Amino acid sequence: MLTGPERFRFDAALRVLMHRLRTGDPGRAVRFRSRPGRAYAAAEVLTVEQAGRGSKPDMTVSLIGLIGAGGVLPRMYETLASESTRRGSAALQDFLDILSQRMVGFFGRSGIKYRLHRAAEIAALTSSAGAGPDQVAASLLALTGYATPGLVERLEAGPDPLLHYAGLFAMRPRSAERLAALIEDWLGRPVTVVQFAGSWLVLPPDQQTALPGLGNGVAWNRLGVDASVGDRAWDIQAGIVLRIGPLDRADFEALLPDQPACRRLVSLIQAFLGLEVGFSINPVLKAEARFPLVLGGTNPPRLGWNAWATLPPPGIGRGDAAEAVFDGRP
Repeated sequence: MLTGPERFRFDAALRVLMHRLRTGDPGRAVRFRSRPGRAYAAAEVLTVEQAGRGSKPDMTVSLIGLIGAGGVLPRMYETLASESTRRGSAALQDFLDILSQRMVGFFGRSGIKYRLHRAAEIAALTSSAGAGPDQVAASLLALTGYATPGLVERLEAGPDPLLHYAGLFAMRPRSAERLAALIEDWLGRPVTVVQFAGSWLVLPPDQQTALPGLGNGVAWNRLGVDASVGDRAWDIQAGIVLRIGPLDRADFEALLPDQPACRRLVSLIQAFLGLEVGFSINPVLKAEARFPLVLGGTNPPRLGWNAWATLPPPGIGRGDAAEAVFDGRP
């Protein structure tokens, strides 16, 4: 940039310098200068000069300023600045550059504000430097419904998936197709959502069937209306199953309930579904990845998770192992 500044657009040059000095304020990254004269400028950035290593560079720009080709002051001031410079004094031009510093800086910031990728870059840069909260991330979290302080910190998955999939979180209704697309993209593995898989709903004690006349208020004991046996009821609409795979052995074991990847997955699904719908995770192991039951070793079998009592004899086709189903409720 120091040797060929004319190759850079104003926005690109400003981006490089802001990253170099790790600041989100263009006015802190560079001193803006203008060049007297009404001649057409062939580039937005005319010169970039730096007095010493680590010092703030000087950038001469042509597209905006108080004087020069893009100047807004009457021609008289430019003439005075030019005559003063020819006499060996740059005091007037330096004074005008001081006045225009904030104006040009705000012009540079306006080029960032409405470019989301640039705004996200600067927000991440200033947040890592301790310069304040990330406003872009806060806006995206507001679309997902998790902008309230303290909510994101409770999610095992963290804020990154919410930010990346903010568009899917913001769309209503949150359908099974969108959930499958989200998890499939996040895991990089095939995902199918089995709807109407059902789930047990726990009945609180005051809503369980009881004999009348025991002073317990509503007894919920009308046959065919509200009577039930037990402390839970089956609801076909209350649960779905996310079938993931087929997977190789490493990916399958990464989705077992005691693994961090599984906890993050459960957290992300809960964030998308809310508390109204229960779900289960069904990792499917590839047929060729199934392994016989062997006691001991570094990876002992666990019943219901990764253990199969028998395998088909050689020559008989083996199907994918889809028996492992884990409840996603906390």
